[in-house]
Amino acid sequence: MAKVKPRITLGIPYHPRTQTIIRGEVAIDDYELAITHDFSSPGERHHRFAEGEFDVGEFSAATFLRTREKGRSFVALPIFFERGPRQRNIFYCEGKLSHPSELRGKKIGCFRFGATAVVWERGFLLDEYGLKTPDMSWYVSGREVFIGQDLPVKVERLEPQPPFGQEKSVLAKMVSEGALGAALVAGDMGYLGIFGGGILPETMGEFPGVKPLFEDTEEIIRHVKKTRLYPIIHIIALKEEIAERYPDFPVKLLEAFRQARKISAKYLTPDEMEGHKKEAAVLGEDPYAYVLGETEKRTLLALNRYQIEQGLMKKELLVESLFVPGTFA
Repeated sequence: MAKVKPRITLGIPYHPRTQTIIRGEVAIDDYELAITHDFSSPGERHHRFAEGEFDVGEFSAATFLRTREKGRSFVALPIFFERGPRQRNIFYCEGKLSHPSELRGKKIGCFRFGATAVVWERGFLLDEYGLKTPDMSWYVSGREVFIGQDLPVKVERLEPQPPFGQEKSVLAKMVSEGALGAALVAGDMGYLGIFGGGILPETMGEFPGVKPLFEDTEEIIRHVKKTRLYPIIHIIALKEEIAERYPDFPVKLLEAFRQARKISAKYLTPDEMEGHKKEAAVLGEDPYAYVLGETEKRTLLALNRYQIEQGLMKKELLVESLFVPGTFA
C-alpha cells in the first residue's frame, strides 16, 4: 500500500515565481500541496494566513515581525518574495505641498496602519526628513491584518471598512480634496519602485492633482545605495507546528521556491526580464536569491526599528531567531 503523503496547505499569489509550483511542475517529494492562489488582494491573503487558514503563506513582513513579538507560532523561510523601495507609493496633491517637511501636523492617510509598505514609507520620511510618526495624525481606510497592541498615536478609521483591495480610491479622493495631506499606499515595487511605470500612479490618479511625491529615479537609486537597505515587503512563513512535525519539509519547500524562481523566466515578459536585470544591477546582487545575506539582515533590523518608532513593536528581535533552523547559512 502506498504511503499517504502529509497534506500541506499553502496560500500564495499567482506570480511568475510561483507558477511552476502552482502548476505542479515543481513538486516536493513525500508531500501533497493544496494551494490556494485566488485572492482579491495581498491583504486578504495575509489576513487568512494570520488567522490560521493555511499551513504556509506569503505574508506581510512587518506583520510577521509583530506576530513573533507577540508569541504567535509562525516562523519564516528566507524567501523574500516581494521587495523594493516605496518612495513612489507616497501620494500628495499637486500645488498643496512644496516640501515633504510640510506634512508635519497634517492628517495622513494609509490603507492599513500596520501594512509593511506603510511602515517602510513612514521610515523613509523619518530618516530623510525627520518626520516622526506622532508628528502627524493618521487616517486608515482599510482593515488591519494584525496589530497586536494599542497604538500610541491618534488613528481615525473609515467605517464601514471596505473589502480588501478597495481601500485606495477613498484615499486618493481625500488627497485630491485636501482632506488628507498625503496618502501612503501599497502597489508597484521591485524595479518599478526604482524606475517608475506600473499601474499605481494611474490608480491613485483618478482624482485631480494626485501624484507621487517622489519620482526622481536617480534620487531613489542614491537612497538605496546610501542606506544599503532594500525593503522586504512579503516573505514566506509557516506554522511552527508544521516545521516541528515535518522537520524535512522547510528545507524542501525552500528548495522548491528556489527552483521555481530559476525557471520563472518563461512566465516573464521581455520588459519584466529587463526590469529585473536593472534592479539587480542597482543592488549589485539578486534580491530574489532567497538567502539571508547581510542586506537582508540590515533590512529586517531596519523594519524592526521603524515599527518600534511607530508604536507597532516594543523590542528588537534577533534576526536569526525568526527563521527555521537549517534554512539559512
